[in-house]
Amino acid sequence: MFLVKYFKMGFRYPQLIENSRHVNLLKIIIYFLLLTFIANFPLTWLTFEQQGSRINFIEQNMTEFIPNWTNLPATTITTGGIPESYLDGSSYINGDFIYFFGYDASIESLKDLNIVIFHKDFIQYIDMDGATIRTPNYQGFETPIMLSQLNISTGDERNEIFSLFAQSVEKSFSDQIIFYTVIRNQMIQFIATFIYIIVLSFIIQLFRFGFQKFLSYKEGLQFIILSATLPSVLALIFGLILPGFAPVVFNLVLGLVVMLVLLIFSRKTFT
Repeated sequence: MFLVKYFKMGFRYPQLIENSRHVNLLKIIIYFLLLTFIANFPLTWLTFEQQGSRINFIEQNMTEFIPNWTNLPATTITTGGIPESYLDGSSYINGDFIYFFGYDASIESLKDLNIVIFHKDFIQYIDMDGATIRTPNYQGFETPIMLSQLNISTGDERNEIFSLFAQSVEKSFSDQIIFYTVIRNQMIQFIATFIYIIVLSFIIQLFRFGFQKFLSYKEGLQFIILSATLPSVLALIFGLILPGFAPVVFNLVLGLVVMLVLLIFSRKTFT
């Protein structure tokens, strides 16, 4: 398989320049995607450990503006959901959010509000643009929340209970949050790394002035991607110890590998 072949090529430094001239551009781009995933794996693993980065779309609303609700349904929310008898479509506004217990026809006509709907066994979120996500269940409510307690609580106790309520709602969206965070991190890392190798490809063209023949820009790009093999592995190793350090290791080592290989082996290759 070409991925294994390119991985081995990435460690054969004396032949790296010449080998980079004979690889397929489409395949090397696919290989680059693999290297990006390897280098970014520590941050991906950290995302799963921390159940995704907190988007704070519920908690921020309920902690910045403590709801003044006093007539929430007199029921308890657990991992099993909410009894259907309490889902009568009642609604409660807090800031730019509106919370429904059960579906109500007025939801269809709402504008300029984020909507949270508590169904019997799942929670649905609809943002102002109409994008919607839903939880698979009420998995975030490991600590049961008595809504009647929210109605009568005051002061610091009220702040703590609403904060716990908001956190429980967000944890119920943890699967979606993890998916969103992983995709976002991978895209950001891919774009940032791609820009870096594009710039590095321009820089190495400066070596052209010392030789009659040198790598074309396309070949230089392929050479840099093959050179990224060792940096990706080192980023993985160091990143498992300090996840935030992985991109630094990758960028630093890649620059060193590219420059050292060109300085040591380019004269032999192009003369």
